[in-house]
Amino acid sequence: MSAELFSPVRFGAIDAANRIVMSPMGRRRADADGTPNDLMRTYYAQRSSAGLIVTGSVHPSLRGKGQPGSPHLITARDVAAWARITRAVHERGGRIVVQLMHAGLAAHPSVNGFRTCLAPSAVVPRDTAVLDGRTVEQPVPRAMTTGEIDGVVEEFARAAALAVRAGFDGVEIHGGNGYLVHQFLASGTNLRDDEYGGDHRIRFAVRVVEAVSAAIGHTRTGLRISPGFSANRLTEATAAEVYPALLGHPSVRRLAYVHTITGSDPAVLDLLRAHRSGGWIHNMGTDLSWSAGELRDRLGGQLAAGADAVALGRLFVSNPDLAERLEHGAPLTAPDPSRFYGGDGSGYTDYVPWSARTGGPIHV
Repeated sequence: MSAELFSPVRFGAIDAANRIVMSPMGRRRADADGTPNDLMRTYYAQRSSAGLIVTGSVHPSLRGKGQPGSPHLITARDVAAWARITRAVHERGGRIVVQLMHAGLAAHPSVNGFRTCLAPSAVVPRDTAVLDGRTVEQPVPRAMTTGEIDGVVEEFARAAALAVRAGFDGVEIHGGNGYLVHQFLASGTNLRDDEYGGDHRIRFAVRVVEAVSAAIGHTRTGLRISPGFSANRLTEATAAEVYPALLGHPSVRRLAYVHTITGSDPAVLDLLRAHRSGGWIHNMGTDLSWSAGELRDRLGGQLAAGADAVALGRLFVSNPDLAERLEHGAPLTAPDPSRFYGGDGSGYTDYVPWSARTGGPIHV
């Protein structure tokens, strides 16, 4: 099945040249005001040989920002900046979707313009947070009113419409990793007793899916989930009940794809494998000691087990031409974690492509 890695696949209206997806990774290289920049354009363009690029988390509002250096998609200036990035990827034959994420209780006033942090319930995610190397106190978020929920749903829809204007091939809604959509799904962070709590915890996620789908079409909309994934003091005692309802909802079943990650509840992955209607992208996690051949075989195994495509994160950091390396069995470069977040092009755009060293195919 490893040969299938390099065959085309279609996710709704999104055509991918191969089944190797660049996983979303927040690298925190945007300008201080959150505007995407030319350094980011170079970074994404270098990785255009991925079948599909999913950007690191992009915020649909300033209130939803949780880390310095993370970008947003709110203004006409953002649209123009992202358009330069999508154009560079498309010129190299790539496809790129934007991942929209609201941090919810994981937001912080020092980076969101000193706005009150909003969440499903007033649950403190952690006592402190680390921002740019500084340890800061994590404030107690305020439980959202239904009017504020309406407003955030509209922010997702508006950002999705802007994404299409900016040239993105689609939108991935971040419904995992302990951020706002996930917080509504989880029993440990959603203590509400209204129409968004209890047996109705999927309602917010469904509303965001429907709003984004209405704005850009369900065939260009994906959803990332991480059922059972522990982050931001998030617990999911009823994941086995919540996710079948979410994945079985007609609005979710119509999506271009669902994107899952390693560490997710195996029962939910089995449910996706057996009953999905759209595409399924899975990130199984990787051992950096694996050779290209070993990794290729393991990824092929994921396809054989039912995934339509496989997502990789850290190896795309240090191997901008990762798809070519896997196809040709070329050596893999290990990433330097000390340079993952923030800074300049060091550890971001300065990894040397294998193809540039060997005279092989160049797509960067």
